[in-house]
Amino acid sequence: MRAPIPQRIAPLTWRKPAVLCTPLALICAIGWPAAAFWQEPNIQRLTLAAGMIVFALALCSLGASWTLGRAPRTRLTAVLHVVGAGAAVALLAPFALTELLAAASGQTGLESGAVSAVSLGVAMAPLALIVGLPIATVSGVVFAWLALARGAQT
Repeated sequence: MRAPIPQRIAPLTWRKPAVLCTPLALICAIGWPAAAFWQEPNIQRLTLAAGMIVFALALCSLGASWTLGRAPRTRLTAVLHVVGAGAAVALLAPFALTELLAAASGQTGLESGAVSAVSLGVAMAPLALIVGLPIATVSGVVFAWLALARGAQT
């Protein structure tokens, strides 16, 4: 008796019709964190902007891997692209939003006696990662399941 020849794992494909499924997946993946802040419109806008930036970076890295001939073969790979982009945005967000963080802490601005913008960003980066990575993981899973489908076995 001969052992079966293992088959290659087929790369993922865009779920058909891609024109409908991909935007729906993006709406669900970006929209669910914003829906949690339905009573806070400013935080909701910030969450939507961060989600759009994360998925723009993730789709660029996914597109680059597809272009280089290394299409994702599992949904985990697609989720990791989203989590990587989410980690980058979460680490950079406190530095970009120091004025918002200063306003949230009750400071009127970064005066001479106040905390500097760089130290405030460094102090908030771990918290941003703790909050951002689970959100990016769930959003990546939602996107991968709604937008990507198994390809045909070769």
